[in-house]
Amino acid sequence: MDKKRPPTSLKSISKLSKIDNFSFNFFTVQFLLVMIFLFYLKLTYMAWGTIPIILLLFYFSISKRFSFPQKSLIAISTITAYYTFTFILYGKSYDFLLITYLTPIVLLILLRYNKLMIFFSVLILLIITTTVYFDFFGFDYGNEMYYEKDNHDSLLNFIVIMITLYLVVLLKARTKLVADIIKDLKAKNIELEESRIELKKLQINKESFFAIMSHEIRTPLNAIKGISDILKNNIDCEEDCNLLELMDYSTNHLLALVNNILDFTKLNDGVFSLQYSEFNLTTSLNSLFKMNERLALEKGLEFKIQIDKNIPNTVYGDKNRINQIVLNLLNNAIEYTTAGIVTMHVNGNHNADNKDEFQLQITISDTGKGIDKDLGEKIFQKYATSNTSKNSVGLGLTISKGLIDLMKGTISYKSKQNQGTTFNITIPLPIVENNGANLENVENIFHNTSIKMLIVDDNKINLLVLEKQLKNKLKNSQITTAYNGLEALNLIKDNEYDIVLMDVIMPVMDGITATTQVRSLTDENKKNIPIIALTANVGEKELSECLNAGMNDFVTKPFEINALLKIIHKRIKVCEPS
Repeated sequence: MDKKRPPTSLKSISKLSKIDNFSFNFFTVQFLLVMIFLFYLKLTYMAWGTIPIILLLFYFSISKRFSFPQKSLIAISTITAYYTFTFILYGKSYDFLLITYLTPIVLLILLRYNKLMIFFSVLILLIITTTVYFDFFGFDYGNEMYYEKDNHDSLLNFIVIMITLYLVVLLKARTKLVADIIKDLKAKNIELEESRIELKKLQINKESFFAIMSHEIRTPLNAIKGISDILKNNIDCEEDCNLLELMDYSTNHLLALVNNILDFTKLNDGVFSLQYSEFNLTTSLNSLFKMNERLALEKGLEFKIQIDKNIPNTVYGDKNRINQIVLNLLNNAIEYTTAGIVTMHVNGNHNADNKDEFQLQITISDTGKGIDKDLGEKIFQKYATSNTSKNSVGLGLTISKGLIDLMKGTISYKSKQNQGTTFNITIPLPIVENNGANLENVENIFHNTSIKMLIVDDNKINLLVLEKQLKNKLKNSQITTAYNGLEALNLIKDNEYDIVLMDVIMPVMDGITATTQVRSLTDENKKNIPIIALTANVGEKELSECLNAGMNDFVTKPFEINALLKIIHKRIKVCEPS
């Protein structure tokens, strides 16, 4: 920001109702002039009446005992009383003294004391009416003493000059005040614009940071998860398989923590969106349950799942986010239960108005410590967690609530201290008719099919793991590898491939640039080859860039190999098994 610019504030806005620049000094001087002139005209009573006013205004000009509104109300009341005094004495001789009442009325209007302005106006009207018609208190000094004096025009002119001067000074003060306010507002607007630019830069830096963090964490996670899948297929020892299952669970738990931080940021920024796909609901929930089964049994808990028969096989929704919600709730139930049972009941019903929509209902219950009242009031707020929690950062339920709201579902809970907690989730999901592409063992589709495939990744470990995973699933496949986009582009030009699996962030040439250049080739077959993005970036902006560059689909790391096979099946022509 400009250091030369003087510091500004909106203090002058508060002055708009106080008229601070129009100080009591002006009124003091003005009433001194009034007193001198009245003595000159020999209007003795009126002249002596100004002395208390002058003393009061002078005291207010040097004293800080009272606030400005208090000073203003006392001064206005005193001035009104003085004008009433002069009108009672001289009103019949000098009826134009009525115009002096303009002073307190205008002040009240400028101070925005509307109710007091109405009150004073009514009071003045009553005083004038009473004085004119009933010869107030029997006094008639004006007519007796000064009726014959030739000072009518002089007094009128003087009063007009004084009130005009008063109004001019008041108008000048108000004009200067408004000019100061406008100046302050302009300065503030400049500061706000500079702040907006800084915030925009900060937002860009934050998005960049989370994109890089997501990519760097997900890339090694993808390798760990892939190696675990490969080893599970090649090891017969039950104990080793159990250890690999535990490693797989730990990988998913670490991934869930990463997702929680990223998802919370995106939900707060309002840029989060769901990724819909077809999936087998029963299989997905069973896998989630088994993922947590070992942890529950190690704590000595009874762990049960009940899935009603009316659950549709295949639905259309965000599988990963539904899994994330259920995983959060199961983890919490196991963590806060030291003895007893944890159950998950999956049921639901078909929408009465739409038979193609299923109202999924998931109930997760435990016999744990329950949720105390203080935590219960903020349980869906960020960083709300029990003091006894060792594994939670307090974002799981916050994110779950945000995701369920995006899915147009509901979440609620019931809890009793030391008796347990029950969470109820309802999510509407469209039903998908079964077809060959929905088979969970999708690798069977490729049983007798030979696929020429190019996989591109600059991470040698990820490349090796993916190659082994694909060869385990696709026995007849021919797989070629490349380490950057330029190498992949040259291979595509010189060879024929059925599909390309392309990493996005790579040296020499990234996946986006490589895809753009492939789409500009003259050979129609090579130009239209299916390209699937394998990306560790999960931001909406990054995924949109993949599709805009011409990629046909994307899979986010770390991924399940069957999920990748489903997308491959969707993008290339494969002979279905008989």
